[in-house]
Amino acid sequence: MKKLISSIVFLFILLFVIIFFIYGKKILYLLDEKKVYRVKDIENVNIETLSDNKFFNNGIITYNNQKIFHFDYSGNLVWSNEDSEFLKQVFVIENGIFINVKNTIEILDKNNQKYVIPEIDGDIVNVSRENHKTFMITKNGSGQNSLYIMNENNELEVDNKNFEDNITGVSISDKSEAYSIITLKFNDGVISNSIYFNLLDDVELWSADIDGEILIKTKIVNNNVIAIGTKNVYYFNTNGKLMWKNSIYNKITDCAVSKENKRIYILYEKDGSTELISYNFEGKISSIYKTPAEVKKIKAYKDMLFVYNDKNIYLAHGTKIDKVYEDSQSGIFDFITEDKNIRILSKNKLVTGQLK
Repeated sequence: MKKLISSIVFLFILLFVIIFFIYGKKILYLLDEKKVYRVKDIENVNIETLSDNKFFNNGIITYNNQKIFHFDYSGNLVWSNEDSEFLKQVFVIENGIFINVKNTIEILDKNNQKYVIPEIDGDIVNVSRENHKTFMITKNGSGQNSLYIMNENNELEVDNKNFEDNITGVSISDKSEAYSIITLKFNDGVISNSIYFNLLDDVELWSADIDGEILIKTKIVNNNVIAIGTKNVYYFNTNGKLMWKNSIYNKITDCAVSKENKRIYILYEKDGSTELISYNFEGKISSIYKTPAEVKKIKAYKDMLFVYNDKNIYLAHGTKIDKVYEDSQSGIFDFITEDKNIRILSKNKLVTGQLK
């Protein structure tokens, strides 16, 4: 009798495992589709913020043109930097803070240690970090753009590579010592873009020209190059061959590429509202969301996709868009998520909670 009961229980468990293996993803999808997400278990930490604010080093950086303060998530001051010199520009990335002071460029690390880069000339246009390297675009007195790429030790691997055209985007390869770059110029009133795929040791592997629109973003995935323009999305293979091109017929407000999800996200205006469309890396449409008219930006975190503005955050899941958080008084400077935990940076406060 015991053997019979054990056999029946085993068969039920086996049947359940088989059903879940076959239909599990669909079941979880349907459950997630019905769920309405909100930020819950909210806690506020008061932090006196300045004019600009970013997440940095398990805390936040708040700064203006004379002061930089670093707080942890509990609101404790980690360090401060109150320079008597006027800070022309401040750029915060994952592992450092880049500052234009007079005619020099300085880097503050996570411990407030200062490094001066004397060989870099001009004002910073943009700084970003990708695949353990930092790239910086500068503009000199004659208006010429230069590209610098640094390794983990802030050693220059691409040093003052000049471009006559304006640099509008850079991406560092995830598979090789290479990068892509997009540039923009005007020829007799005609918009002209160039895409380059170069090795770090200054060897051009391939290039392509695109006219009649403005390229706004480039991203390398497995040594293939994605370029997003105001009218089209382009996908080039490792050898520079155009594999596909998809047209966009509305004004783009933001775009993002997720290597983890293998998706390209485009947020655009349509009929007085906005829509969020996603393509897979084969150029096929994966999903289209009707989104609120006021949203302006996209954030993609692993399996979570958000659209937001300075007052509201929405989560896209299944075929739905849920408003998960709203702050019309203090506003929203930025937010980050880790699993279901979310941190939201607002004026004079840091909000923590969980997406449930």
